[in-house]
Amino acid sequence: MTDAHGGRVERMLRETQPEVRRLAVEQLSRLRGPDAARLLLLALGDDDWRVRKEAALVAPSCEPRQLVLHALSGALTERENIGLRNAVVEALIAIGTDSISLAIDAVEHLDADGRKLAVEVLGGVPDLRGVLALVKALEDRDANVRGAAAEALGGAGLAGEDARSLAVAALARGLSSHDRFAKLTALEALSRLGTKLPWEVFEPSANDPLLRRHAVAAAAGSREPRAIRALVEATSDPSSTVARAAILALEETVLVDPTDAAFVALARDLLRALPRGLATARAMATGDEPRDRGAALLVLGLAALPEDIPRLAEALADDENAERAEMALQLVGSDLVEPLFLTVKTTLSAPARSRVFALVPTMTHALGERMREVFREALRETAVDVVTAAVNALATCGEADDVALLVPFTRHPTPRLAAASARALATLAPRFPEASRAIVARIDPSADEAVLGCIVIGALAQEHTTHAADFAFLQRALLHSDPRARRSAVEALGVLRGARAAEAVAFALADKAREVQLAAVRTLGKLAKTAPLIRLVGGARDPELVAAALRALADADVQRAFQSARPLVRDADPVIACAAVDTIGRLDVDLRDEVLFEALDHPDPEVVKIALLQVAVAPDARAVSRLGSCLDHPSWEVRRLAVELLCQETSAASLPLLRGRFEREGDERVREAITAAVSLRPTAPSRAPAPLIVRWPPDSIPRLPKEPSDAGED
Repeated sequence: MTDAHGGRVERMLRETQPEVRRLAVEQLSRLRGPDAARLLLLALGDDDWRVRKEAALVAPSCEPRQLVLHALSGALTERENIGLRNAVVEALIAIGTDSISLAIDAVEHLDADGRKLAVEVLGGVPDLRGVLALVKALEDRDANVRGAAAEALGGAGLAGEDARSLAVAALARGLSSHDRFAKLTALEALSRLGTKLPWEVFEPSANDPLLRRHAVAAAAGSREPRAIRALVEATSDPSSTVARAAILALEETVLVDPTDAAFVALARDLLRALPRGLATARAMATGDEPRDRGAALLVLGLAALPEDIPRLAEALADDENAERAEMALQLVGSDLVEPLFLTVKTTLSAPARSRVFALVPTMTHALGERMREVFREALRETAVDVVTAAVNALATCGEADDVALLVPFTRHPTPRLAAASARALATLAPRFPEASRAIVARIDPSADEAVLGCIVIGALAQEHTTHAADFAFLQRALLHSDPRARRSAVEALGVLRGARAAEAVAFALADKAREVQLAAVRTLGKLAKTAPLIRLVGGARDPELVAAALRALADADVQRAFQSARPLVRDADPVIACAAVDTIGRLDVDLRDEVLFEALDHPDPEVVKIALLQVAVAPDARAVSRLGSCLDHPSWEVRRLAVELLCQETSAASLPLLRGRFEREGDERVREAITAAVSLRPTAPSRAPAPLIVRWPPDSIPRLPKEPSDAGED
């Protein structure tokens, strides 16, 4: 940028309005030379925190880098402007690994205040060199620097396992210090690192009232009997803070392996002998803090006392802790399953009852006839959620008599209850074929219950239990006035298989109801009947049907799917073209990439974006080149997606493409994407694998959200 532009930016930075100064900061990345470093420093020392924040964010894009770093290093000695010093630390962290050498030098040569700031920089940039310097800083002559170094080492795991190991060893040594503050920060850092050390390392600190809470927290996840005993005993500590920490640590210990029988047995015996600890857990289980409630529920599940069963069951209705309540009830074990389900009849709310029933699949081994009677009684309730849950429970543990009991609910006016009942009957049918056949025998294929008959026939056919009359029933159901019956007949025919079934399904392609047509397309794919699907793709202009047919073809015959989809890649209808591109992208065929490259020239941006995502799944040199060509696409959305995909590519070829685009890109949204994703300078290629590119589901068309044209306030 010209000197005149630099002068204009400086004048804006000296304006009285903070928003004007913030807008000026956005222009700093376009400056080069001494002005960029000088004005960046001016912005970092601004009176307004928003301006300072913006300046710290833009620092990585200011050039030349060495001049900027030199200016920032000088500001670490600033004594008057505290805002400047803090903003400089943020800027150096944002710049990243280039700041490491500067910060290491500062730790060795600056005064105590400067060394502490440098330590914060090292803690904010994950790097093994920085961790080595932080370990050395644990011996600093200033207590604040030592504390800051210990705190910073708590994040050493982000720099890799070697860095984590160095930090853990150094912090563990620090626990032998006579400095209680040093011990405190070391314990907190070790807890953040998540590395488990022998309990004997923490045990001395557990006897110090100041350090006890942190030592207890550090034992979380341990399977050492001494550590478990210390955790459980701490739940009854006179200090509510220590007791809470112990209960939270026990939660973490349970989550390591809830099926560890030895741990559960030991913790259960210890907890049952500590009434005060159980009272603390019960109080936390009904408190205002969701995290505390969840941990307390697991502790009560460990104790597995009958008086806590209603409390655990009712907690299933707590949306924030339903998962913890379910896990707690599973910890209780089979001995208390009957008391659990009997509480359904007395004290539980309707939401809790429905969720208790939902636990049935995990407790089938412990259920008896009394439990089934509870579910059958629940079918007479008025709360739809409870009835639905009872239906689902009977699907798991029901008997032959329950088949007929569930039939009326398939006609319930609440769709989810009707659907649950149909699924339950489909589950029970193979287990009780005689009872299920009796239901089908009473159904007229032209009557309202034809859907149920089709579902049961399909379920029986899954287990190869078919009758000669099944095909005739389904064929008549294809003529039913209700499209749901026709769709169910199509799906059941797909299970029956055979030439006659395939012919009947192909006939359903001409059905007037879309749901029946789509069911027929999917079923033909499962039956590997490609001829009707190829005719549909070649002659239909309905985008939804074409897309479904292409997906079905891909499941049935890869080569025929490719041959059918290829001509549609350039179709004028973008939905059809998107479906064709998505299908080809999922196929393993020789010409896949060539066809996807053709799709990058489609006039519709949505088609291009689908093709970009598919090209980027396993990019070679040609793919990177084609991704780069999309950086010049007329659509800013396409350009931004190309930027994001190139940033995931670790080859040396992608960086020059992005740097070149940044220089000529006029859309701020695309420039921000480049700035946020990569550093605009040459760096050593990363040894880490490229992040996984998430592929869109086959039946969805990805559309990036539209962004406002005017930038909003920060």
